[in-house]
Amino acid sequence: MIGSFNAHSRGSVELRWTGRGFAANLVLPPGTYEYYYEIDGEKLLDPRAKADHNVLFLRPYSTLNGHYPRLKSGPSRVARFKAIYEIFVDRFVCKEDAPSGTRDKKGAGLREMARRLGYIREMGFDAVYLTPVFPSPSYHRYDALDFFSIDRDLGGLEAYRDFLRRAHSLRLSVIMDMPIHHTSSLASPFEMAKSDPRYRSWYYMDNGGYDTFAQVRGMPKLNYTGAIEWIKDAFRYWSLIGVDAFRVDVASGIPPWALWELKRYVGKPIIGEVWEEPFQWREAVDGIMNYQLWDQLTKFLRGEASGDELAEVMKRQTSLFPMDFLANSWLFLGTHDTARAFTALGSEKKVKAGLTFLYTWIGTPMNYYGDESLTQGGSDPDNRKCMDWQAQPSLKAFFSEWNSRPRSSAPKRVQGLKDQLDFVTDAYRVTLHASGDCLVNALRGHQVERDRGMVKMRSSIRAYACPVPHASASPASRSVDLKNRRLASTLRQKAQN
Repeated sequence: MIGSFNAHSRGSVELRWTGRGFAANLVLPPGTYEYYYEIDGEKLLDPRAKADHNVLFLRPYSTLNGHYPRLKSGPSRVARFKAIYEIFVDRFVCKEDAPSGTRDKKGAGLREMARRLGYIREMGFDAVYLTPVFPSPSYHRYDALDFFSIDRDLGGLEAYRDFLRRAHSLRLSVIMDMPIHHTSSLASPFEMAKSDPRYRSWYYMDNGGYDTFAQVRGMPKLNYTGAIEWIKDAFRYWSLIGVDAFRVDVASGIPPWALWELKRYVGKPIIGEVWEEPFQWREAVDGIMNYQLWDQLTKFLRGEASGDELAEVMKRQTSLFPMDFLANSWLFLGTHDTARAFTALGSEKKVKAGLTFLYTWIGTPMNYYGDESLTQGGSDPDNRKCMDWQAQPSLKAFFSEWNSRPRSSAPKRVQGLKDQLDFVTDAYRVTLHASGDCLVNALRGHQVERDRGMVKMRSSIRAYACPVPHASASPASRSVDLKNRRLASTLRQKAQN
């Protein structure tokens, strides 16, 4: 079955022959879903389908008026990471004599990247997520030749070990990107699968053809019925090498049972890339890249969606998913698969407003390399340019301040209007406008985790406007606090009502 519940990816929901027909078991939350069947490469619809897809409508399980249950108020366990910095491996540090082609390999190597880790730690990030480092014919390396080695262009295994040692010495965790939905068509297992039935079960092969990722012939899709043990070995190998967590590429195209088995086997955090409805994977992985929330947040800040539409997504997620799952899911304004945040939102003010949301809502903030310098770029490959190390990182202090602050662990209240979003968590009260204006109140008695230990925030509620002032507030920033006390009082009254 292929539909909006699995990001229109093959393989995650498979039909089985029951003796009387094909069937699949699904558990889905309330909503409207588009889907169709595919059997032996043929697209099939129900007899009553009126378009090129079937439609399934599930009404809310607790009420009949479309509202979701009350927000879950219980706190989550502490998120595994405070904030993550994404490195696109081939473009974070480019060679001086790098070729000019947009899809050529330009990266200088892992040792050169390791020398830049102090820059990331200075901003307060405690984890780095590297896009794939495996041997590959492509610059992005999402079509791996071998899951058990490091690309020689990056320095090989010893360079990766050096990177891990340097990161850990700076108290930076390392998250490995695992493109295990598919391999390269040049990978040894796929070559052997053409003639050896033992490897044929690792892929979806039939009558000389095979299933692929996004109809790209160079990326044959793995069949987890046969390949699961091979993939488990790869996760175990890198876990023993010293990797702290894993990100799974195209997780929406991998059966939840396989990811659940990987999570139990490895015992380290696994985050899945899921672009659409993530409900099927809520128990299979520790968290997701929260593209569902990213989509509504960026639309809201561009004036393409209302605050009420954004609030509905927030309420829906907090009603349907465990708090631990949401706390460990990544919140972001841009990734290597989207336009740059500054390009998408159009102003520094809106970028800061979006970041304020990421750092005050439930989840783990993630920053894409270069966004601290307001790097511009459209869709792939324009969003994957070489890092400009001469550019002024104008948001460096902004990230440093927010990375020293506490994270929200429990939602209390969410309300959306046409061009405004208001929400309250256990740590913050936030008002966010589509224009980029925002107001944040740090709640009484909360603590801030700093490198030197736990220090208490001011005992009274502190109100401030974006951008966030530094902890050692200047007279000007204290003036901002005073000017916003009346607005903070208004917000408190609204929350109580």
